Amino acid sequence: MQNHRILVKMQGMSKLIPRIQISVVKKYLKKFPVVAVVGARQTGKTTLVRDLLKEKRLFLSLDDPTNILLARQDPLSFLEEAREVTIDEVQKAPFLLSAIKQIVDKKRKPGQFLITGSANITMLPSISETLAGRIVFVEMFPFTIGEILPERKETPGFMDILKIKSAKKCWEFLQQIKPRSFSLEEFIIKGGLPPAYLEKNNQMRKVWFDGYIKTYLERDVRDLSRIRNLYEYQKFLSLLAFRCAQILRKSEIARDSGIPYTTAGHFFDLLLATYQIFFLEPYYRNIGKRLIKAPKVMWSDTGLAMYLQGLQSWRDACRLGRDGFLVENKIALEIEAYLVNTFPSSNLFYWRTFS
Repeated sequence: MQNHRILVKMQGMSKLIPRIQISVVKKYLKKFPVVAVVGARQTGKTTLVRDLLKEKRLFLSLDDPTNILLARQDPLSFLEEAREVTIDEVQKAPFLLSAIKQIVDKKRKPGQFLITGSANITMLPSISETLAGRIVFVEMFPFTIGEILPERKETPGFMDILKIKSAKKCWEFLQQIKPRSFSLEEFIIKGGLPPAYLEKNNQMRKVWFDGYIKTYLERDVRDLSRIRNLYEYQKFLSLLAFRCAQILRKSEIARDSGIPYTTAGHFFDLLLATYQIFFLEPYYRNIGKRLIKAPKVMWSDTGLAMYLQGLQSWRDACRLGRDGFLVENKIALEIEAYLVNTFPSSNLFYWRTFS
């Protein structure tokens, strides 16, 4: 991992945190006309692309209503203000993607557009034209162990983890190689979303998670869907959080949530589109079996999953039998973050035997 850093600001304080995506973004900007940095809200996408502004890129934030208004009036002129443009939160103005396609097709050069999004733009229903062949994606995850402990040369490599034969040995291995001051349990509780991880006050962290959920419901969900009953969706979130690292049974969670099966499917699509969860498919040599067998549900942030479950401490998690699932979720998340940014063509599966 190259020694690039981004600046994370919080409550008047600054802390440098290495991110594994920065070197990937810089590499892609030299090869592709459009680079998209995507991921859940508050994973550090904006901070990452602002760090690239030293390359004299024009930065346009679509959190500013004025920019959206200008973009809607004349998308082509809006985008042609500079040779290299960074657009933050592009899902707020999906019509710009068609204009980007026109500009790229007219004059194709590497690094023309760097865009960020808290929603998977390939899943937006309003997009009629594709950027296939013109765009490459870099997915942002919450902080990983390797990022918060960059000075530790003995931090386990990807292959070191894969060589371990069991979950128990993996746990023991991770415990042995970390400094005594580092607690995996605490990291799971805090999660890796930068503001939550850097917050030292537990009560304030809960307040932040509460605000995160409200912002997510009021912005991302409303932007992408016509859900009328947000309480129904939030209840679904909490029930799904209880099933982190467990085999997905859509009919069961639909029944427990008191919603139709089709509505549950729509809610799953929203969670995937906003990068709140990802699916871990079962491993079978027969690819056909993989497609029909149920995946496991993994949350993109364990701190958020704990908050949605109402767990106040690691002791609560152990008492309710949630600790094993949270550890499995965290391990899968660490490996997935590494794979996506280092070996993007690879896949992660879960494997189980039948008794």
